[in-house]
Amino acid sequence: MQFNIYFGSIFHQRVFGQKHQFKYKFFSGYFNDVYSFKDKQFNTQRFSSIFSLDFQDDGAQKTIKAIKFFVDKHQIDIRNLKLDLLKKPNFIFIKAFNPVCFWYLKNQDKVLAFIADVTNTFGERQIYFIDNAGKDIDSDNFYIATKKMYVSPFAKRSGIYKFKISNQPNQTVIKEFNDNKVLEINTALKGSIKKFYGMKKGYFYFRIIISTLLVVARIHLHALFIWRKGNQAYSHNGNGYAESNYKKLD
Repeated sequence: MQFNIYFGSIFHQRVFGQKHQFKYKFFSGYFNDVYSFKDKQFNTQRFSSIFSLDFQDDGAQKTIKAIKFFVDKHQIDIRNLKLDLLKKPNFIFIKAFNPVCFWYLKNQDKVLAFIADVTNTFGERQIYFIDNAGKDIDSDNFYIATKKMYVSPFAKRSGIYKFKISNQPNQTVIKEFNDNKVLEINTALKGSIKKFYGMKKGYFYFRIIISTLLVVARIHLHALFIWRKGNQAYSHNGNGYAESNYKKLD
């Protein structure tokens, strides 16, 4: 497993109701080859003295289960497969909160599947598995997934996501539609993946730590702005999943 720095920007735009948008710099870890398909286990060697990852959580385990099902279904040769992860790592004793982290299943650097692992501020999680029926993901196309979980108080827990994924350069576009197929939110994450040394590595490590500490504060701050603009809010009601009796990831 190799630890690289992902740096870029994230743009978020609400186009339904009272409009609201923001853009800020985004710093994260990008981890190459986090899973051994031959040994059927995560590569858990220590990659940093201050950062760490937890592969025992539900999101990671359900992601591997979904990938194994996908590989078996399409009879894909595992010898050239690798799994990359875009995620803010834990910092010493601080567990990083990732509203979403992205898994990339690759075959010779071509993306075969893309998994969005979403966590809301209530601790609920849901994965969205995007694929092209065993073929390479087409970076010019949007792929549809059914929304299954409450993420924002200003959007219902159900709806539709449309994902567009590009590997060169690394860019992810997400469009969120409500149950009436009306576009509500545009999100775009764009950045570069590099490995740094010396002083530059220390600088970007520091930016990852600061970015991680600001995540929850930014979520609540922009929720306040959206609420003050008069957008309709929806209650969580103790269960954020689209199905009323749904308690776990698929």
